[in-house]
Amino acid sequence: MHAFIDGGRGYIFGEAIYPAGGVYGPLKERYVTLLIIHEGKARVFCDDDETVMGPRSCGFFRNERRLFIEYAEGRNTRVSWCEGYAGDLPETLAMRLRSVSPRIPLSQRVETMQRLGVELGAGSSSNLNTLRNGLGETIFLAYFHEAQLSEQERMTPRSVLRARFYIDENYEKEITVERLAALVGVTPQHLVSSFRKHIGVTPVRYLWQVRTNHGHSLLLQTGLSIAEIAYQCGYKNPFHFSRQITDQFGMSPRDVRANKGYRLASDIAEGAADTAYGMALPETNSIVGE
Repeated sequence: MHAFIDGGRGYIFGEAIYPAGGVYGPLKERYVTLLIIHEGKARVFCDDDETVMGPRSCGFFRNERRLFIEYAEGRNTRVSWCEGYAGDLPETLAMRLRSVSPRIPLSQRVETMQRLGVELGAGSSSNLNTLRNGLGETIFLAYFHEAQLSEQERMTPRSVLRARFYIDENYEKEITVERLAALVGVTPQHLVSSFRKHIGVTPVRYLWQVRTNHGHSLLLQTGLSIAEIAYQCGYKNPFHFSRQITDQFGMSPRDVRANKGYRLASDIAEGAADTAYGMALPETNSIVGE
């Protein structure tokens, strides 16, 4: 890992919201960046390559000369990242990294690690920095693992991929296995069995995971009431939402908000221009391990 990351300079975790789009960069130092688009859309220019990222996608970028990001104008985009300074690479390793997919679907594994990195906070101590940097290494390794799995996804039945995509895009609606199965053209029994085999959980369990994770993000990123968040995420009442948040994150929605606060963050490393269209960019809160 240290072969392509300058481990002596640490890792940066951060996140930001662009309410109506914006631009970030250009960065001219050499970086290795794991970029996550939770919602919205982005175009990433890494040296001579351009990558378009949609909602719930994750990208890996290692720039030699320039990194510049455009967030879709007139559209709310929520983004987070883990970043390190690029180390010097032997050509054999550089070729291997160039073969890594620059964009994959965002997995629960990577999303959880990113959240943990941000939640470590901005404090600095020997133990905390060691923990943060260890997590930084781990999330990049997780990306490489997920990229390999993404290649294997080509073997996943189209019906399962279509059902998962529908859930990701419509989690706030009432979704049943019967409706999903009808949409993708298989029987409910076949969909449940195939979904569990290729995704690891049933469609219903996956739906509740998506709803709970999105609700957790809204608790941290907005001032909406708990009831408003519950209904936006597809829950019929706030009590069910509170119970699932408590089960998954070990604290109630009120405790999540009280202990973690609002984290509308943006990394402005090396003073790069960072502009959100339509309104001033929120205060920055990059989290650095050295």
